This record gives sequence, C-alpha cells and structure tokens, in this order.
Amino acid sequence: MFSQVWNSCHASICHLNFLNERGASVDSLTGFKVNNFLVTCQQAFYVEKTQKVEITFVGVDANTPSATLKIPYAEFIKEHRIGVFNNNGHYAVFNIDLPEFESIPGLKLSEDHSFSIGSQVAVLAFNGGCSNLSLTTGTISSLKTNSQGIHFIQFDGNTYFGNSGAPLIDPKTKQVIGIVSRRTTPAACAYKQLMNIISSNIDELKGVESKVKFGEIDPIQVLIANQNQLKHLATNIYKHSVSSNSQAVTLDRIISFFYENTNFQQEDKVQSEEEIDLYVR
Repeated sequence: MFSQVWNSCHASICHLNFLNERGASVDSLTGFKVNNFLVTCQQAFYVEKTQKVEITFVGVDANTPSATLKIPYAEFIKEHRIGVFNNNGHYAVFNIDLPEFESIPGLKLSEDHSFSIGSQVAVLAFNGGCSNLSLTTGTISSLKTNSQGIHFIQFDGNTYFGNSGAPLIDPKTKQVIGIVSRRTTPAACAYKQLMNIISSNIDELKGVESKVKFGEIDPIQVLIANQNQLKHLATNIYKHSVSSNSQAVTLDRIISFFYENTNFQQEDKVQSEEEIDLYVR
C-alpha cells in the first residue's frame, strides 16, 4: 500500500532550500504541487537572511532532480506569493505556473474531514540537510484544536527538521489530508522561546560592552561569545531532534482556495511594500 503512495505521489513533492548571500543553507522546508501552485508551511514567508530559494523535485529514485529552479527570495515572496502573510492557517501558497514545472504532476486535496483515530497515514518529505526524498508512515493518534481554532491531526510517525510543509497523505485515496506543521510543536515553540531569550541577553550585553575590562580582557565580550555558542548548540540540537508526536494542520483554511474560489480575495493579496520588505531583507 505504501509503495503505491510513493509511486503515485513522489513526483509532486519538492525541497525548498533557502540560501544566504554566501550560498549556504539557512533553512529547509518541504512543499508539494497542487494544480499550478506550490503549497508549504507558513514559515516560507518568514525566512530571515535569505537571498535565494532553490525549489527541487526528484524522480522515483528519491535523488535525481526532475525539475529545479533557483530564484531570488524577494521575487519568490513578491511575485509568486498568493494571499496574505498572517493567514492564521499555517500554510503558504505560491504560484509556480512556470515552464520548469509544467511536467510536474499535482496532488489532490481531500475534501473528506472525517478522520478516524487509528487510521494509517504517510508523509513524503525532505529531511533538513538532505537532498533525498523520504517516506514515513504512521497512525493517526489524536485530533486537536488550538486556542486560535486551528484543527490539527496528531500522528505517531517520526518527523524531522525540514519536514514542515510536507503533505500528510491518506494511503487509500492518495490524497492530501493535512500539511505537516512541525514548527508548531511544543519542542519548536520552546526552541523559539530560547532563541528569543538568548537574543535579548546578547542585546543587553552589547549595551555595556567595553565598559569593564580586566587587563586586556573584556568580560562582556566573553559572555556574548558564550551566548552565541549556546544559540549555535541549541540550533543544532533542534535541527537534529526527532519528533515522534507529530502533527499536521487540516485543510480547512486552504481547501476553499482550490475548490471554491479561483483566487484569494484581491484585498487579501494587497499589502504595503513596507510589510513585505520585513520578510525579504
């Protein structure tokens, strides 16, 4: 059954690799094609220090690129983005009606919302730092709704850094029933909170830098270096951690775009250049 999921769906899954000005990867997400659109998680709107994004689909061997395109991140956000940034749905949609992706097949979004606990599911995703596509299987373990009214499917399959934005697939219908949202898990929220604390500490320390010295040593600089080391260590731990209590956001907020409306409301699309620039600098 799961081999059929692979054969039917692998060609529609892509790796989103976000690159800084030196060409180094600063973030990694998974996405998938639906019609002429790319669907991924909302994090794609907010990747800091990114200059370019590389979009790659692979063949049946999970490695050989079948289509790839590298474009400036500012162009990706300003020209290809569909809808608003803060859509409160944990998803992002981009128009990829481009010659490079014309031959890439699209997945179908399920309109069935009757999820059964104990049902099997599959995830096709790119793990962070890896260029090969992987298949993970699991079972729906629970259903939940957060304080903002967003519905999630919890499943017991392992997810890794880079899996966010991947499709959660019903192996019986080969249709998408959710979008993996690893960055809304408690571990991801704790990591974000820790990063904010460390950044605040560094800002406070820089305010008193060079005001105290012991001989030739500035103890504040030592403390700043220590905080940066903690940030680096925490990031590596987070990126290499595995979540066995994974979740995917349901399609409630996105299904209407594909099956009820041909476009998001135009007023949702319009945002000030200043707001857009906050995410592409």
